[in-house]
Amino acid sequence: MIKVNEIFGPTIQGEGKNAGKPVVFLRLSQCNLHCIWCDTPHTWNWKGTKFAHPVKFNQKEEEHSQRIDDVLQAILEKAEGEIKSLVISGGEPLLQQKELTELLKKLKALGWYAEVETNGTVPLRPEFADLIDQINCSPKLANSLDPESLRIKKKTLGQLAANPKVNFKFVVASEEDIPEILSIVELLRQSGNPEIRLMPLCQTREELEMREPLVKELSARHNFIYCTRLSILMSGTRRGV
Repeated sequence: MIKVNEIFGPTIQGEGKNAGKPVVFLRLSQCNLHCIWCDTPHTWNWKGTKFAHPVKFNQKEEEHSQRIDDVLQAILEKAEGEIKSLVISGGEPLLQQKELTELLKKLKALGWYAEVETNGTVPLRPEFADLIDQINCSPKLANSLDPESLRIKKKTLGQLAANPKVNFKFVVASEEDIPEILSIVELLRQSGNPEIRLMPLCQTREELEMREPLVKELSARHNFIYCTRLSILMSGTRRGV
């Protein structure tokens, strides 16, 4: 069984290396972090929890345990026979690697491309890594208000950086985030030479427009790739689009 929050599409990948690519989204439930600015709290921030994020959700309404074949069928229906690219997001998808491996075997047999989003705290299982085409890792910074002991796992980040399928992106609130980003990048480059992207912290078009000039300038100054937030430009925080 896979703990699913929602399956939707056709849509486009809103950020990262494949921004703009037509995809189907599989958004999973459950996360091991609780970022204060998280734009998908409906995947983890249940009523009755003590997390600081202010918006709470009913777990029974948001989390759906589904059989792998049912998830596969829903993905194929959303694809409408046109799309063969899947984004697995969350929450933290790598908490369900064992179940996702069985799903990916079926999708790969049908010629699908699959990428996954991760916060970089959960080690990759070899059998999962072999089946996924791209891994988008977004280590969380102090601006998330998560304790460093939860959000930075050096061994796991090293494992990810050594895998050529992995690229990294950092959510930037201000220039004060740069020293921490540089420290993490130095750690990553001890294991590999992954692509590094910076993207603005935002949940609205107005926030994006406010922070975009600074993050573009910081990207150029430090030789990183600037990444916009197409999903914010298109639909803000609306779900299922």
